[in-house]
Amino acid sequence: AILVLQIVDVLNERQRDSFAWAQQRATTAPIGETITWHEGGARGNVVPLRDGSDRAGRYCREFQQEVIVGNRQQSGYGVACRQPDGAWQMVSN
Repeated sequence: AILVLQIVDVLNERQRDSFAWAQQRATTAPIGETITWHEGGARGNVVPLRDGSDRAGRYCREFQQEVIVGNRQQSGYGVACRQPDGAWQMVSN
């Protein structure tokens, strides 16, 4: 996962899958594009804000995201960098 929000703990498996799908899309979506998801009473969005490289030369992206479950809402911000194996690692939040 790119960003892990506490509210994700209350999501069911299908909601988590939708959340993970949005995060994955955000790794390749154009900067500024909002990727939204809706699944069984939960919804959210992920927006890639900008990209660049860290000191090690890894490709990195800044993300903003929001998850809403019922009347609970949580937002998060962070930077993730792509590892040599293609996985993304959170480097700050």
